Amino acid sequence: ENNERFVLIQRTLKGAGVRVPFMPRANLTLGYFLLEDLGDTTFSLALEQNDVDALYTEALDTLAVIRAIGTVESELPHYDQKELQRELDVCPEWFFSKALGLPLDSNALSIFAELSACVIDAAHQQPQGLVHRDYHSRNLMVTAGDSLLAVIDFQDAIMGPVTYDPVSLLKDVYVVWPREKQLVWLEYYWGRLVREGQLDESSWPQFIVWFDLIGLQRHVKILGVFSRLWLRDDKPSYMRDIPVVINYIREACLLYRGSQPAIGGFWDWFEDSVMPTVERQDWYSVS
Repeated sequence: ENNERFVLIQRTLKGAGVRVPFMPRANLTLGYFLLEDLGDTTFSLALEQNDVDALYTEALDTLAVIRAIGTVESELPHYDQKELQRELDVCPEWFFSKALGLPLDSNALSIFAELSACVIDAAHQQPQGLVHRDYHSRNLMVTAGDSLLAVIDFQDAIMGPVTYDPVSLLKDVYVVWPREKQLVWLEYYWGRLVREGQLDESSWPQFIVWFDLIGLQRHVKILGVFSRLWLRDDKPSYMRDIPVVINYIREACLLYRGSQPAIGGFWDWFEDSVMPTVERQDWYSVS
């Protein structure tokens, strides 16, 4: 693990007023950290007993604070073309080939390359800022007697596109909301960035497109990541969430297949050549 990076991000977030685990002791050489125990109430558990809109508003307000941090830009890697492609390539290796046993011919590889170019271009069109990278319901904590949501699992933070973290939160694999609800919360976040001068008032339609296309990148990546967790790390429970991931991919593809030929071509291939094999898997069930 990159211990220096963990400490850097913890101190940076704390300095910006973001609630993170208190770290009274750290030994970078040995890789030992003494960290505060934030309890067991994750954001996803808190949603069952609290005002949902208030919790998402707070989570997005916290995200806006993180996004505005610019002091670590020179010290963190960036979501460049190479990194985005590396993430996408986990899918054909671990999901298509190893989990499903599907051969990928030159046509399939060409279709995947065109999709990759499309979503990577969308990522690079966006304003860039600090990205948590896994800002979802299991990495936010609600602590007793604390007015702020606590943020954990931030060690992989990177400089990247403005919509990446909102996708992680609003198109969460573990807590699913209708698109109408997603867009209400997304507009709240966009409005805050507009008021802070980070986005233009006319950018809302484009912001939605960025949100959906970076979501497509993230969920294609997750197909591979969850398959790798199953096959390499013996964590099969992640495969139970694959139907949710595929639903997000389906939704984005159907929204943009008419305006983005690369997305249309990918979905046609996925539906015809991948889904029949997916639907035969023991781990695939749609409630």
